[in-house]
Amino acid sequence: MNNHLVILVTLTMIASVVPLMSGCTEQDKTITPETLQTILEKAAVLESVTYDIHTELLVNGEVHQTTVTRIWQQLPYLKEEENRTAGNITTTQLIIQRPDGLYVYDDVVQSYQLNPQAILPHPSTVDLVADLLNNQTLTIIGTENLSGKPTTVIHYSPRDMGNTTTRKLWIWNEKGVPLQAVSITQANEITETTTITYSNYTFEDIPESLFSVE
Repeated sequence: MNNHLVILVTLTMIASVVPLMSGCTEQDKTITPETLQTILEKAAVLESVTYDIHTELLVNGEVHQTTVTRIWQQLPYLKEEENRTAGNITTTQLIIQRPDGLYVYDDVVQSYQLNPQAILPHPSTVDLVADLLNNQTLTIIGTENLSGKPTTVIHYSPRDMGNTTTRKLWIWNEKGVPLQAVSITQANEITETTTITYSNYTFEDIPESLFSVE
């Protein structure tokens, strides 16, 4: 009888310990949060991506200009179609980046012309990542979901805009690309607020013919 009691007690103790061990195993499987560098590097290796950018510029709270840009990126090629509206006037710019330089579409001659002075309205994902990782003012201020997409929120001063501008940027954790940005520039009594929304991302191959300048 005593032997049976000892066996019963032993089995009871084993049964109570197993769930605890299982719990420890589950805790050991907890995923470590990704670093900002790891998240951004996902965008650096994107070969093909297409997306839209909507930009709204406010000066002292009033809409001054809106811009809608469509971007096609198939490295080393990049094409941007920018439609900028100020007041009742809308202007369109088509620009293609190729290994031999930047080409801007000339409406007069109706063809692309190599233009060494041209500047891309928006950098490639590779250039964006490099700029962010080399920015000494960058700080992480938290995480947030945008339309169901987990993002890492960062704050910094763009190096090409001086210390008068600060920017808040929401980086999509899954792909490393931006989903939203808000920039504020203070100059004397003028405050410029730029809100940028990135949308309609696709990551499919893009025909090389789209980047033709012939």
